[in-house]
Amino acid sequence: MDAPQSAPKHGARPRTGRDIRAARAASLARRSAAAAGPETGIDHLVCACGAERFGIPLAAVAQVLPMRPSTPMPGAVPALLGLIALSGRIVGVVGLARALGRPEAPPEGESGGGHLVVLRGGQPQAVALAVDRVLGIAAAPGPSAAGIAEDADPAGLGNAAASGYAPASARDGRPDFVVVDLPRLLRRVLP
Repeated sequence: MDAPQSAPKHGARPRTGRDIRAARAASLARRSAAAAGPETGIDHLVCACGAERFGIPLAAVAQVLPMRPSTPMPGAVPALLGLIALSGRIVGVVGLARALGRPEAPPEGESGGGHLVVLRGGQPQAVALAVDRVLGIAAAPGPSAAGIAEDADPAGLGNAAASGYAPASARDGRPDFVVVDLPRLLRRVLP
């Protein structure tokens, strides 16, 4: 059941059903790629710190673990909660809420609920972010947080980590979250 052949133009060969199907498939592929373009974005791991929701680029996340006790470091910046041993290496634990200058949730007794988001090894020291809970994965369309961060605080003064984020929608009726600029955040809290 081939599609009817179109009438040949002067000097052109007649279009076969195969040519018509190939042209239609190419047209549909272009249309679906154009429709998907603005809707797609970078996937983020959405975490809660207190009443606020933050997104960490999923490409920067190595693993998520339940919260565990850490050993405090004397003289460290307040955002560095301590150190843990993980798979034979020492990992610094940074409190995300503290690093962003946000209020922390009250402690949940001795169990120390929450999660550790271990980041991929892009920095000299292994790092994990302490969050109250991990909520899921969502895409953040629009401009990157890094571009906004440079415009928001060009001199590097003030709370650079807090000025380096952009609001993003979790879609599906879920509330918005804030995309964190990890390189800028870690520059402020790690030596």
